[in-house]
Parts: sequence; structure tokens; C-alpha cells
Amino acid sequence: MASILVSSSENYSGKSSICSGLGLILKERGNSVGYMKPVGNLLVDVDGVLSDEDAEQMRDLLALETPRSCITPIMLTENLTNDALLGVEKHLDETLKQAYSEVSRDKDMVIIEGEGGIGSGAMYNLSDPQVASILDSKILLITRFDSVSAVDRILCDIELIDDRNMLSGVILNEVEEDKLGMVRDMVVPFLEKKGIKVFGVIPRDHTLGSVSIEEIVEDLRGDVLTGGQEMDKLVEHYLVGAMEVNSAIKYFRRTPNSVVVTGGDRADIQMAAIEAGARALILTGNLRPSEAVLGSADEAGVVVVLVRGDTLSTIERMENLIGHARIQQKAKIETISRLIKENVDVDSILDSAGL
Repeated sequence: MASILVSSSENYSGKSSICSGLGLILKERGNSVGYMKPVGNLLVDVDGVLSDEDAEQMRDLLALETPRSCITPIMLTENLTNDALLGVEKHLDETLKQAYSEVSRDKDMVIIEGEGGIGSGAMYNLSDPQVASILDSKILLITRFDSVSAVDRILCDIELIDDRNMLSGVILNEVEEDKLGMVRDMVVPFLEKKGIKVFGVIPRDHTLGSVSIEEIVEDLRGDVLTGGQEMDKLVEHYLVGAMEVNSAIKYFRRTPNSVVVTGGDRADIQMAAIEAGARALILTGNLRPSEAVLGSADEAGVVVVLVRGDTLSTIERMENLIGHARIQQKAKIETISRLIKENVDVDSILDSAGL
């Protein structure tokens, strides 16, 4: 039985999406796949049982019947943190081993997802290298290549791995199109000269950073005034409607698949956004728009959402939501699977993991 621990240099590096894509590819190849997220840090209540959001998604995606308590045996609760700070011995390594024994039963491959960055969980002796050591697994490091400083992060991360043989290799993720040539021609050879295997370079796809309108409404606790049947559409960008109306239409048209955030009293901006093809309007200040705006939006299939917060606080929430989106929608999962197949040497990853 083989296993790979998918770790990352930072949060929101694409770790969960890589786990999803690899899991589906393995299933397509006829392999029996298990999944484990040893430390749950995105806590959710599922029918009165504490679980982890990433684990729930993977449990559904891979149709796993393994008990939740084994898929995520340790929850990052306040009690766990306090016990760690007080030096209370919890024997968490034994908890992990017992859970892993159940997760890996009759499986060809187990995908293990790290908590956050590679060093997360060190205060509980559960950093990704420590977990990999406990479970005798290889580490696949995912790094979001936002700039050449990603190279520094990789080199520093590897210093946290006591046994370099534990490192399977790295994937450079979310590389902007204008950086692809430099990454492939210079960064990959540099890392490989350092003895670091690079399994792939994945270009950035804005679909993966998008959110559904339904997610936006849920996060903002907004009231949907029109377009309730369009809630599953994905939004890749948010725009702020605070300019003169003559400039607004050109501004909105330059960025497709967008949601426009503006005051509920800005009928001119609202109409401009509808005309420019915005997917949704987020109207702030709890100010209901005119019937003319609502009628135009309904006819154009534009979702209009009314929120109680002011424009500034709404923008802050949108910044946190878009770009930090979870990989949940079918379109996203299909996209990441395609990107992995096209840009990653999956066979070498599996071979390094022992499959």
C-alpha cells in the first residue's frame, strides 16, 4: 500500500485541489483510493458530528465509507491547543496510526492532506514532516508560484524535513502565463540542480479562484431580489462601482464573469453593470433598488443581492472570499483534473510513493 502526504508552503496554495485531482485520476485508473486529513482545521458540524470541510468534500468526491473519525482523527480545537501549551501528553501519534490503519485498509493508495503550511501543527508534534514520519509516507510539496520568492520558500520548507529521502518532490502551482517560460527554463533547472524533483508546473486558471453566487450570498448573508435561478454561476472577479457612470460600462466590460459591488442608491451604476453583462450586483447599505433596476436585472438574468453592510466592509469580505475559494463545484474539479493530467508527471509521483 502506497501513500503520499500533500503539503504546502502556505495556505491557499492549491493543496486541496491537488488532492482532489490526484484522487480522481487514481480512481479513473482503477485504483482503490483512501484519504486522510490527520488534523482538521476547517471545522464544520455534520449531523451533530465535528468534521473538517476539506475531508467532507473528499469523502463525497471519492465516495468513501471510512468513518469520519478515522479520516480526520484529530480536530484543531481550543482544548487541543491548550493541552499542547500545558504539556499534556495526548499520544496523538498512536491516534494517527490507529486511524491510518482503518483508512488504508484494502486501498492501493492513500492521499494524506496536510493541515496548512508545512510547519503547521508543530506545537502538537504534528507538522507535515512529523506526520509523514509517523505514517511512513512521502511528502509532495505544493508551492504557489507568485514570484521568484517561491524558490526561497521551497528551500526553507525543505529544511524542515529531517530526512530528505522523505521528500518526493514539488509542484509549482498557479503560475501566471507571463511567468511560465521563466519558471520552466530557469526555476525548474535550478531546483533540480539542488536535488529537488519538480513534477510539474501548473498554470493559473481563474476558474479555480472563482466562487458561486450562492457562496457569496451565503457569506454576506444577503437577500436575493432577482435571479434566484442563476445562483450556481461562478464569479471570478469583483468590481467596485464607485466611478462616474460614463466610465463604468467600459470598466465593467473589460472584466467578464464579475460581480459589481455598489451602493443601493446608485441606480446609474446598477444599470451600467446590467448593460455590461455583470453576473451579479451586490447592493450595500440595505438600500433597495428601484423597480426599473430590478426589472432590467430580471430580464437580463443578473442576480441582485441586497446586503446590510457598507461598501467597504462588503469589499473586505469579497477580497477574502474570491481567490480563497474552496474546490467544490463540479466545474472546478474537472478543471484541476485536466490541469494535472496536462502539466504534471503523475506516474512519477505515484512511483515515488510506492505505487
